[in-house]
Amino acid sequence: MLARPDDRTARAAFEDCGYTLCVLMGKRCAREAADAAELYLRAGVDALHRERWGLSRRSGVARLSATRPLPCLPAET
Repeated sequence: MLARPDDRTARAAFEDCGYTLCVLMGKRCAREAADAAELYLRAGVDALHRERWGLSRRSGVARLSATRPLPCLPAET
């Protein structure tokens, strides 16, 4: 969109994506929605690494633990 700001199709697609992200993340602003999505994805990756390697978040020591599900999107609660 930055390369061709006069392209109405690209702008409409960009705005549609921003709106969808706002709805999914439960935020009113696209910037807040993008930040919330990044935190959500980062939390999912951290949980995946802990589950895969069985690491405790506090000490980094391997131990058995019950797996916990990934966090829910605000729209899912």
